[in-house]
Amino acid sequence: MSPTSMATIVFSAIIFMLLFFTTTAQAGGSGGGKPRATNLVVEVCKTATFKYPYGGHDIEEFCLTTLQSDKRSTEAKDLRDLQLVTVDILRGRVTTTSGKVKKMLENIKKGTLPMRILSLCEVDYDTVVSVINKYDAMIRDYQGDEGGLRSIQLVRWMGIARDHVDECNSELVDMPATGALVNENNELGMLVKLNTALGAP
Repeated sequence: MSPTSMATIVFSAIIFMLLFFTTTAQAGGSGGGKPRATNLVVEVCKTATFKYPYGGHDIEEFCLTTLQSDKRSTEAKDLRDLQLVTVDILRGRVTTTSGKVKKMLENIKKGTLPMRILSLCEVDYDTVVSVINKYDAMIRDYQGDEGGLRSIQLVRWMGIARDHVDECNSELVDMPATGALVNENNELGMLVKLNTALGAP
């Protein structure tokens, strides 16, 4: 066999192996990571942008990213199912952030400004969780107009949640070294905006 023929065979084998490994990696990767956004998710997130006047395109991108982070969104049959997913995500994030605040309070000297600020945020987060639980129950009980629930009621409840998240944020401005907590609080604010948009008329 000539050297040229041998080189051609080796080159072809390398190309084949590269294609094989690339295809295998892509196939393996499709099972992990974020689930693909369904048509329902894409449509709901586009609509959310128009429903929430302060979000702009940011709320659409945030909506897609948030729903794609939870596999339950791929099984959603309608808007109500997606609302239950987003409100559950919000509840989980608030609970996690509240837990961090409670932990910080254990290590802070009593009577100090940081303790006062974190104590106020603790109360705000506890209130937000209560509001979320009420909001969740309203969505689960929703039977259309016959049930007496109007979308505006959902928006009002999320308005209460937003007020408390904003209140904590305004308190954190006066506390040094809380960058991570401020970022988490800002994300909670975006999640509240998303739930407001999905619950809007």
